[in-house]
Amino acid sequence: MKQFTGVSLKTRLYPLVLLSFIPVTMIIFYVTEEQKAIEKDAILHKTKLMAQMAAETENLQMQAIRDLTAAVAATFTAVNGETERLSPFLSHLMNSADGYKALGIVNPAGSLIAGSHPDRMESDYAGRKWLSSSLKRQGLVMGSYHGERINGEPVIYFARSIPDSSGDAVAVVFAALDLNWMNRGFLDQLEELPAGSRLILANENQVMLRYEVDTANWAAAQPLDPALQKRIESQPSGVLTADDENNKTWIYSFARLESAFQQGRVYVVLKVGQSVALATSNRIFVRNLILLTVSALMAVLAIWWAAEKFILRRIGAIIHASRQLTAGDFRARIGRIGMRDEINHLAGVFDEMAQTLQMRIEREEQAKASLKQSREQLRRLSAYQNDVREQDRIRIAREIHDQLGQSLTILKMDLAWMRKHLPTVDSVVDEKLAAMFQSLGEAMKSLHAVIAELRPGILDDFGLAAAIEWQADTFRNRTGIDCRLVHDGYEPELTKNQATALFRIFQELLTNIIRHAEAKEVIVRLEKQEGELRLQVEDNGRGITEEEINSPHAFGLLGIRERLYPLGGQVVFKGRTGQGTRVTILLPLENIDQKGVN
Repeated sequence: MKQFTGVSLKTRLYPLVLLSFIPVTMIIFYVTEEQKAIEKDAILHKTKLMAQMAAETENLQMQAIRDLTAAVAATFTAVNGETERLSPFLSHLMNSADGYKALGIVNPAGSLIAGSHPDRMESDYAGRKWLSSSLKRQGLVMGSYHGERINGEPVIYFARSIPDSSGDAVAVVFAALDLNWMNRGFLDQLEELPAGSRLILANENQVMLRYEVDTANWAAAQPLDPALQKRIESQPSGVLTADDENNKTWIYSFARLESAFQQGRVYVVLKVGQSVALATSNRIFVRNLILLTVSALMAVLAIWWAAEKFILRRIGAIIHASRQLTAGDFRARIGRIGMRDEINHLAGVFDEMAQTLQMRIEREEQAKASLKQSREQLRRLSAYQNDVREQDRIRIAREIHDQLGQSLTILKMDLAWMRKHLPTVDSVVDEKLAAMFQSLGEAMKSLHAVIAELRPGILDDFGLAAAIEWQADTFRNRTGIDCRLVHDGYEPELTKNQATALFRIFQELLTNIIRHAEAKEVIVRLEKQEGELRLQVEDNGRGITEEEINSPHAFGLLGIRERLYPLGGQVVFKGRTGQGTRVTILLPLENIDQKGVN
């Protein structure tokens, strides 16, 4: 019994069920992306708040530093060089103001004149950038964001020159502001950021400061990637993602800072690891995927159980009945299976079909039996007619030979006697007798030809091979077509009816060659091959076509097949256009002397 090897219904139900989860999966991905976007927007919002807070803080600090340095400069001018009075004043000012690490006055050469804590301060500030900048222009000057430290704490220096009456700087007031205190607004916001985050202050030329959340320290930052900095400078604010040299993905949230300390564009850049920043989104995404997977597995299990119980068992009953029907058991029925649904309806339709098919098959079997019986009767009739025809030919040939042939022979003997006994007195009589002898000879020759056509005696006397060779010679002499027998000496032992049937088939083939083949040469082979008698007739004519072979009007070919049917033989026609036709007659040797024409 043939087993099912395709994709089962249950297997196909699984993807259908899983397809229903595709919208949910898409929603999960969509919600996750929305959540990630919200978290990125939150980071960007925090960055903008820090930039705004930093700007406000810087404005207030700048104003405070401007007032403080102006007051110190005025005091220096007022004391008229009495520097010993300035150090306590500066110490008092620094203690009353928050966030300052140092406050002092240096001369143009950089030597400390007075300080808030002169014993703990550097005595020489020569070479400082803020010092040289303050000597070149008036007003408040800010030093570098990085590189300056007091007691290990990062500071930023502000300086203001003190001019004399001629405008030349006689001293420089400086104040060192604690960076951590100055950016305390940042620090409050940074406490809420995930571990590994970094705050970066950058202008158009370089990174000014970097604050590490993990260490809570300000440090000089490494330059940003030029491509990344170009993308940051292309817009006032935004969120970017980029990979570092270790292939770790970072989120860069940036906002422009309207800095009171720096000219040009200054950016607050918040650098957060993507895996950390989006940890909540990823956690929700993983949780939702797990729930979805569990739901899909439960659905698959439900489909497996339901399909097996309510569908596949019932379909199996239909398949079993169908296979019984295929095997020929037309009494196979399914009956009612399960509940009243489409499958039960299908089973009912199947039973109706099986019932109708059984009735139709029974009628067809009866019709086939009747048709087979009629065909066998027609073939027996055809074989009987062929046998009767051959018997009539033999009888007619015998009667012609015995009666007409004998009469012609006696007539010839009488004419010979008359010619011998009549006196030779008239040449006209001699010519008449000669003409009569000639006509009588031609009549006897025609008589022998007719007798040979009706039943060649050579077939009965010398066998099939000799009869075929004689017929081939006669065919060649009558038509001019070269016809020859290729014979290896094999002579089959055939019954009279078998030999007659093969000989008549050979005659029919020669007749078809004359009528249709347009051939110049015919080769005949009679041989034994692989337990069969093989008679092959091949010509070099135009070649028979498949339409002609299968034509219902090819009565000659049909007659050949019908002559071979009682003998258990078969015929093969093969034609090639322009190359001729080959007809092969095959007769099993085991049928020789066992079957004949009835």
